[in-house]
Amino acid sequence: MKIKVGIFTVAFLFISTLLVAQKGTIRGKVIDNKTGEEMIGVSVVIKGTANGAATDLDGAFSFGAAPGVYDLQVSFISFETLTVSGIEVKAGEVSNVGTIRLGESVEQMQEVVVKAEAIRETEAALLTVKKKSANIMDGISSETFQLIGDSHAATAVKRVAGVSIQDGQYVFVRGLGDRYTKTTLNKMNIPGLDPDKNAVQMDIFPTSLINNIIVYKSFTPELNADFVGGTVDIELKDFPTAKTSSFSFSTTYNPSMHFQSDYRSYEGGSLDFLGIDDGTRDLPYNAKLDGGKLQSTIPTNDESIRFLSNVTRSFDSKMAAQVYGNNLPDMSASYSRGNQFDINTYKLGYNLAINYNKSTNHYQNAIDGYYLRPQDADEFELISDNIYEGPLSSRDTRLSGLAGLSLKTDASKYSLKVLRIQNGISRAGQRTRTASLTNSYTAFLDNLEYTERIMNNATLDGTHSFNRGEFEIDWILASTFSSVEDKDVRITPFTIADDEGNLAIQSQEGGEPQRIWRLLDEQNYSGRVDFKKGFNLNENESKISFGVSEDFKQRDYEIQDFGIDFFGNQNLLELNGDADRIFLPENIIGELEGVDDSRFGTYVGTRFTPSNAFNGSINIVGAYVSSELVFTDQIKAIVGVRSEKYDQFFTGQNQNGSRVFENENVLSSLKLFPSLNLTYSPFDDTNLRASYSKTVARPSFKEKSTLEIPDVLTGLTFIGNIDLVETDIDNLDLRYEMFMSRGQTVSVGAFFKRFVNPIELVRNDIQSDNVSPQNVGNGQIMGAEFEIRKSLDFITPALENFLFKGNFTYASSFIERNETEADGTKNGLRTGEEYSDRRDFLGQPPYIINAGLDYVDFETGFESSIAYNIQGPTLAIVGVNRTPSTYTVPFHSLNFNMSKTFGLDGKNKIGLRVNNILGDIQERVFRSFNAEDQIEFSRTPGRSFRIKYSRTF
Repeated sequence: MKIKVGIFTVAFLFISTLLVAQKGTIRGKVIDNKTGEEMIGVSVVIKGTANGAATDLDGAFSFGAAPGVYDLQVSFISFETLTVSGIEVKAGEVSNVGTIRLGESVEQMQEVVVKAEAIRETEAALLTVKKKSANIMDGISSETFQLIGDSHAATAVKRVAGVSIQDGQYVFVRGLGDRYTKTTLNKMNIPGLDPDKNAVQMDIFPTSLINNIIVYKSFTPELNADFVGGTVDIELKDFPTAKTSSFSFSTTYNPSMHFQSDYRSYEGGSLDFLGIDDGTRDLPYNAKLDGGKLQSTIPTNDESIRFLSNVTRSFDSKMAAQVYGNNLPDMSASYSRGNQFDINTYKLGYNLAINYNKSTNHYQNAIDGYYLRPQDADEFELISDNIYEGPLSSRDTRLSGLAGLSLKTDASKYSLKVLRIQNGISRAGQRTRTASLTNSYTAFLDNLEYTERIMNNATLDGTHSFNRGEFEIDWILASTFSSVEDKDVRITPFTIADDEGNLAIQSQEGGEPQRIWRLLDEQNYSGRVDFKKGFNLNENESKISFGVSEDFKQRDYEIQDFGIDFFGNQNLLELNGDADRIFLPENIIGELEGVDDSRFGTYVGTRFTPSNAFNGSINIVGAYVSSELVFTDQIKAIVGVRSEKYDQFFTGQNQNGSRVFENENVLSSLKLFPSLNLTYSPFDDTNLRASYSKTVARPSFKEKSTLEIPDVLTGLTFIGNIDLVETDIDNLDLRYEMFMSRGQTVSVGAFFKRFVNPIELVRNDIQSDNVSPQNVGNGQIMGAEFEIRKSLDFITPALENFLFKGNFTYASSFIERNETEADGTKNGLRTGEEYSDRRDFLGQPPYIINAGLDYVDFETGFESSIAYNIQGPTLAIVGVNRTPSTYTVPFHSLNFNMSKTFGLDGKNKIGLRVNNILGDIQERVFRSFNAEDQIEFSRTPGRSFRIKYSRTF
């Protein structure tokens, strides 16, 4: 009898499993069509049955159903009853209905029927958020990434109105970048991975990991107060709607970059192909910890020679850039996987993604130049100081991974995300340096560099909803550990020593060979909690929000600089212009088997000084209160205030040791930042917005320091300024928006910003290759924006699949010169040149244009787009006295992308992308009165062609 019962139990379980496996799943989301907010507790059932579910705190629903075609009935008290027809359910698969917009009921028992095919996840969902947001914002969604073919956040975000990208990495909002544009990851601060920049490098975030990129253009109290141009929030993917798995592979060919016979490189480590240095380039000797021994040792006796010989032989011997030739095209690959499961009343979801990208650049003639005005004011044409030109090659390898886990109940959600980005950049060049003024000479430079960048980010957040969303608590904890290491930067200058063209290392002219390590480590810890409470104001749903936050970050930075000296007659080494001969075993000072003379040769000495290292920390404690007040259906406002206590500490000293700081508080402030945002909606699809706020911009670790950081590649030296103060900003925005069906929109706006003590990069008045951040005179920016997204079906219905997208930003800006800058400017005036108390605002282009035409055919799976971007000439570095200012030259970017799905299931996709169709050149130039522009920076990126294949499982 027990055996029969056991057999029956096993059979019952087996049959039950088969029945469950034969079921499919229906999933979707319900939002309020009026407010754009998720609706909690909405009933979603298969019409005529009780099978269904209620939406959770995200407005999401999920339930099982047998295979078939069904109609869904969606209902909620005081809202229309909506029927979504034609939902096809397949065994073991998820039928994603998409986002359902539920409108308020006008008449009792009103019912609206829509077909399931009409509900698609497109940019329209993000536009709904934009339409109903109480502050001014723009954004771009993952759907657009897919359509345009953008591979990382830097190329994607520049399609947002008023947004531009500098150097292919750094985001500028309304032309304001670096310290004036804030980047957050899941609304939390993250460090930049470049010690020479304040901004975060956007190109390190692959679009396959991103759900949305939101650009906030007006300040509200829940945002950080260091808000000027805008805040860019990168929202990583969270809860998957269905089981997904995808793979993609692409290759990019650039005739100017690839299969080049003169491509330069050098032998690195065994893990360079993963963007990881295997230790080959690690610091061989720590001069910071030796008590000055290496710095004070000279080869005078056997003991000192033996010591210097051992240190020198610990260095990698490679110094010359080698011609490798025939570098292969770029390639990238990605894999992602996600799913969610029902566990009793809980939902568990996960996301996994890994991305790999390898790219190479080769510039046949990379130019970096430095020019001065003539001493005689009657002379106008600029004269060259130093010019670097010649072939420059690089290899950029990036490996990134994301793991996310989410748990959701009806009223709570918890999410853990872990992100790691590993990036290695190898550079090699052989260029000529021509010095034309003091100590004029010609030198041939071998340059080798490797930069390893690592970022590890972990974020834990939670959302708790009470009383169907009337009260909500959101909290988030985040930690980020990052490092940037310039490992073994090598520069070898051979100077033409005589009329016969013989080459030698002459430290007084071309300089000495150098080995440099720049090491940066930074830790960020952030936490915040936000409370939201709904209430009725004149029978309109309003809410009050308040919260607290704290951000702490600490940075350690040091430069280990080693010079290469020669003891005895350099000619005995027979270098012959070959940099690799410097560290040959027989050419290094000290005894070597088979070599009798140990008292001549190469040895390494340190140039390390305490001013080459610093430790800094920043702590920001914030609190805010704000209220979103809905007075009528047409009028609402956000009014509030934020308070921030800011403290910046510094440990270090200046170059000559006259100023020493030991964990000294170099900048401390406690300020209030009020804001007011008003929205008037005369019609359902129209908004008129106005906002005012006070915000702040603060100096970075590097800027507010005593550092001197040389760039051996370009010859530019950055000098910190420990005396910098904060910049106070007043912001005023106006905007008119009109929203139409299918995600179409038109908006026009104006903005005004007033700056007190802005920080700008200023050239040394004597040496054009030295720059330093300075608090300059007060300034202002006034501008206008226009944006349009419009289907071409108004011309003819045959063009309904075409969508024109464009935005235009115009800005007029100026800085009022302070007394120091005014004096320097007057000293550099040419004959006939008029002095002005005002000049251009650093980094602010007079115009930005983005325009594009998209074509999407959902039936055939064919998509294409062409996109154009340009920004006007922009002040890059301020010049004074004889050093002229430099401006970026407008770059005409025209790109084309197309893709087509194929296969019986339509889950295969092939795509083609063409970048820089016009073949434009990236340039910055020196500009002076009545003088021809001279090149400061010039690179020819060429035209690239990418083919991409992707498969969704």
